[in-house]
Amino acid sequence: MASPHLARASSLVRGAFTVASGGFAGSVSAVTGLGGAVVFIPALSKLGYEARHIVGTAVVAVTGAPAAGSFAYAQNGVSDVPAAVTVGCVGAACTPVGQLLAKRLSGKTLRKMLGGALILCSPSAMLKKHAQEVEEAGKDAKEGWAIKREREPATNTWEIVRNQFLDRHDKWGGWMEALRGEREMLALGVACGLLQGTVGVGGGVLVSAYLTGMTDMEVHRICGTALLATVLTNLAVSTAHFRNGNVKFRSAALLAGSAMACSYLVAKNLSLQIPEAHVKQFIVVALISSGVSMLK
Repeated sequence: MASPHLARASSLVRGAFTVASGGFAGSVSAVTGLGGAVVFIPALSKLGYEARHIVGTAVVAVTGAPAAGSFAYAQNGVSDVPAAVTVGCVGAACTPVGQLLAKRLSGKTLRKMLGGALILCSPSAMLKKHAQEVEEAGKDAKEGWAIKREREPATNTWEIVRNQFLDRHDKWGGWMEALRGEREMLALGVACGLLQGTVGVGGGVLVSAYLTGMTDMEVHRICGTALLATVLTNLAVSTAHFRNGNVKFRSAALLAGSAMACSYLVAKNLSLQIPEAHVKQFIVVALISSGVSMLK
């Protein structure tokens, strides 16, 4: 039988490892927009948790890191908040369907599905539109406004977000017109909801992969947008894991707390200083290394 001192020391080591993992995951999340699950899941595996506890605890912790990071990006006026809200809300509504699918799969199968998805998505981080396509997209954006109004420069986060929504309304000439005009975001939300509901995580990966490969959005804007969309979808998934008893609360609190602090600080002060090419390379490394760890 282990002595009380040895048990206490072991608990401290596990706690320190959890906090360090959360801080690292928060930093990765802020730089890449991937949410943090690429670090949380391998870390929780090392702590010896069952598959359902790994996914449930990771989802709750992941919700905290992107929340802090996405707020910092929004403060800097970088995130595409309307796109993120559309994807996140539709994703949250679709997660119950994915959760029904997940009940038919074993924990080992879920881990392999996630690992495979991460590896398959990794090349998308290096995709880049041709210069001509980017130029044409910019020209269409300038000429395609239904209403063009002059606005006062935003002085705080609320005004930045409000102006983004009002610009979207004016560009398409109405809210329903905006949804129809950007219906690919609705489809992306459905895909994210199904993935999040089935596997538990991965929505941020999917959003980042799509925005990188299919739009001319700048990489830091992609990161901020993916983080916010992940928060909204994860709230729905976290609720289900709480109800099903899949969350290890102490580990989730330590991971989320340290991740939120590091995610906010890095997103606010450092992320925008990192060159786009380096961000993309870091995303590829994070996706492949985490995917491989899931397949073991």
